[in-house]
Amino acid sequence: MKNGKKFFDKFDGLNGVTFISINNYEAKTSGEIANHTLNVGISVENAKQSDLNRLNACTDKDVKDIAFNTKIDLETVKIALAEMIVSATKNLSADLSNRTAQSQAQTDAYLHITSAIKMHKETGLFHIFGQHINKKVLVAGTYKSVNSSDKTLAKTAIKKHLDLRTEKFRTFIVENIQSVKMQGETLEIN
Repeated sequence: MKNGKKFFDKFDGLNGVTFISINNYEAKTSGEIANHTLNVGISVENAKQSDLNRLNACTDKDVKDIAFNTKIDLETVKIALAEMIVSATKNLSADLSNRTAQSQAQTDAYLHITSAIKMHKETGLFHIFGQHINKKVLVAGTYKSVNSSDKTLAKTAIKKHLDLRTEKFRTFIVENIQSVKMQGETLEIN
């Protein structure tokens, strides 16, 4: 990685929430190349609490609208919402062992270097982590087709309808990034 020390020093020096741009990121699975804008330094716990509040505030009208717009039966949408509330509640537990298996695996997989940089313990790869704001596709990729169940589709529709914040968090592998722009400075990475 070019400018390795400068890269880490720059991220270590970030105070609070900051916008950054990731340029020419190549997604390994699809081959897509895109520029991304992220908000880094955001509290994941605050986002989880906000999402739980939104899920708990979901009205019967919201559920009916989701069912109508997706053509998924009302009972499936209700079950999906109930499961999401249980998961969101578990994932706010201070005790890691009470969280969902997915949350535990994510927590165990990374070593946090800064609020925006983490290292995958198994691969040793560094990742930039933040709330995804925008994407401009430069080269379209090849995307695999996924056959999701109605309940999974209902959960996706609920997330979109309620604009859940945790759904916008993304990680980007540093070795797949050409450059990062933050605080008015562009750092060449690869």
